[in-house]
Amino acid sequence: MAAKQNSSSKWHLDPCYFKEGDVNELVEEYMPLVRKIARRYSQFQPDSLEDLVQVGSIGLLKAIGYYDPSRSRTASFKTLATCYIRGEIRHYLRDQSSLVQVPRKLTEIHSQISQLEEKLSKSMERSPTVEELSKYSGIAVSDILEAQRSRDVRMHYESLDCYTSDHETADSRTLSDVVPDYRYEDLLRLSEDREQISQALKELGEKTRRIVEFVFFYDLSQKETACVLGVSEMGVSRAVHSALNKLKEVLNGEEEGRLRTRKKENAAPKPGQSSSYKD
Repeated sequence: MAAKQNSSSKWHLDPCYFKEGDVNELVEEYMPLVRKIARRYSQFQPDSLEDLVQVGSIGLLKAIGYYDPSRSRTASFKTLATCYIRGEIRHYLRDQSSLVQVPRKLTEIHSQISQLEEKLSKSMERSPTVEELSKYSGIAVSDILEAQRSRDVRMHYESLDCYTSDHETADSRTLSDVVPDYRYEDLLRLSEDREQISQALKELGEKTRRIVEFVFFYDLSQKETACVLGVSEMGVSRAVHSALNKLKEVLNGEEEGRLRTRKKENAAPKPGQSSSYKD
């Protein structure tokens, strides 16, 4: 049996299982957790549930691959798995958000209809119907509905108001509560190229690199990271700020190097041209 229940946790694992157990059995045991988290993120688009379950399963496998009971005495496997599953799903949704481009025409229609709807709601003392919005705006009902659907999809992917805590605990937090400004988004602003970031991470020490990966790529809070790695929360905070400064230096240095290379290439005479000089 991969997991066993005890009085303190529904998801308690025997440490020796990670050395001797069958990974497939462990994945099967934790799939209810994957589906539970996936359902929370698919509440606005039920059709996306199975996709999110698949993505969440990748996070579970990564958690299994990383977890070492001897190094994570203060953190349960459930804590780590939840963070990995949640992180994979959130990154997938971020990618989906970047792919969802609402045509400018629909954006303008949505803006116009929103203003009209507000005015009519006040004068009618109720919400106007789509037909009434079409009548007063001169915009076809089909266009209004399409604009509303497109905006709803975009807002779904951009939303940071989904709950991330388990119902068994009293700690009900939203995504916006657990994603401070300096985290994933700031790292992306340093470089949109994840491969470039991965190369820059090699400049960091192993412990600092692991902290950065947990905080930025798997969206663990500083407290969760400290718990998993068995270090102090202050140590995690110092490592994060130190790593950001180091990454900025490395990435900015690479960018300056590319600019210098381009400048030299532009300054060099093209084949067939003679360089000008003065006596």
